[in-house]
Amino acid sequence: MTDPTDMPFQGDSDQPRESIYEGQRPEKDTGPQHGADPAADGSAGRPRPSTTRLGLLADPEETETDILAARVAGPHDQEGMTALWRATMDLGHWWFVAVGEPGAESPAAAQIDDQLMLLTFTSAERARHFAVQNEMIGADEDLRAIALAPAEVVESAQTYSEAGIGGLMFDPHLTGYFMPSEQLPVVWDALGGDVDGDSDTPVDAPRPSDS
Repeated sequence: MTDPTDMPFQGDSDQPRESIYEGQRPEKDTGPQHGADPAADGSAGRPRPSTTRLGLLADPEETETDILAARVAGPHDQEGMTALWRATMDLGHWWFVAVGEPGAESPAAAQIDDQLMLLTFTSAERARHFAVQNEMIGADEDLRAIALAPAEVVESAQTYSEAGIGGLMFDPHLTGYFMPSEQLPVVWDALGGDVDGDSDTPVDAPRPSDS
């Protein structure tokens, strides 16, 4: 894994390289859908195995963001979305699979629902799990990754928009909730710019993916 970097894209340019993850929507598991109760089938807290060409791959353990994403009832559930985005922005780092030549890496992206999305992960483990599941690396290979503090990504929102990045999709193979690039500073400000604060301002723009 790489150390956290203070740049939205590594290398001399702040524009993404062409060597992005190729393909449409990443493979997603078939566990409980958004709004479903994981406890109903006894799956809460247990990794769910997925199948790759190399065999079974256990999914990461359920986290707070998984639980909050599953609880969001729909686009009008402001309370649920506020809780989800507060927890997401309270993470120490957001993780990205690095692609490109060493020293000039950029975050992997994919065309999802006709938009170019940065594939964003809530932990290093989940970034690696995605890469192995989608056969970007072997099960015994190390992953090159980029870690950025949420505040750094928010500050780079305009750069992402100008580069044609439609938004960020979090844990795309697990929960797949997303944030449009232009909404990053809006939501950050709505949460008071300090996710550890006590702001109760509802967030109503970004939402979990319903596909």
